[in-house]
Amino acid sequence: MKVMAKPVGAVLRVAEVLLQRIVSEEYSPGLRLPSEVDLAAEFSCARSTIREALRYLASLNLVQSRQGSGAVVLDYRREGTLELMAPYFLHGRFDHPLPVLVSEMLRTRTALACEAARLAARYARPESLSAIRKKIEKAHESRAHPLKHALEELNIFRAMTQASAVWPAVWFANAFMEPMREVHALVAEPLAAVQPDWLDTMNTLMDLIEARKAEEAVAHLHRYFDRVDRQIEEGLTSLFSAS
Repeated sequence: MKVMAKPVGAVLRVAEVLLQRIVSEEYSPGLRLPSEVDLAAEFSCARSTIREALRYLASLNLVQSRQGSGAVVLDYRREGTLELMAPYFLHGRFDHPLPVLVSEMLRTRTALACEAARLAARYARPESLSAIRKKIEKAHESRAHPLKHALEELNIFRAMTQASAVWPAVWFANAFMEPMREVHALVAEPLAAVQPDWLDTMNTLMDLIEARKAEEAVAHLHRYFDRVDRQIEEGLTSLFSAS
């Protein structure tokens, strides 16, 4: 099903509440949603508003209308789309603790950042790579402010993807930015502590990208993230175990 444009007004309000209930599993897969009449009464809105909200959720593969059964909740883990990434992190209630969720997001970040480096090495123009060098310098200057630095690092990899002009990859990276900002708000301090060689790592990465050594750039970045993320995950696990 084609994804609808994001709704506005009352339709958006209803859709967001229902979406949160689905990803938190208040509404579990296979559950039949309340009727349009009941939902309209709950939200004090017209049935047409509920209908439009359900159409939007159906376009995200979150619910499915079934003859005689109304709208039934689908398994968002298997059927979901990129639009779920932010609510998955912000509103989900999961069968594993927050450190595991952060670990999932960091692994996804690694995959996207490594692909950004590969695409930049293959397709980016020299002037775009020079601009990325400047972003690295700017990010390094913000090292005294861990959250700002972490967000600027995200923008560096986003810029690499944009420089490749592989637009589907850019859109994927854009969808990942909002939830990843939330992750970085959690890990900015421990991230700063385990990145003393950040500038050297990024400069070496850019050397490899500019030399068009795509696979060497990916391997270099992967080794770096594996080490850094392992230390972050250990720190978060200890923190939550103690709380």
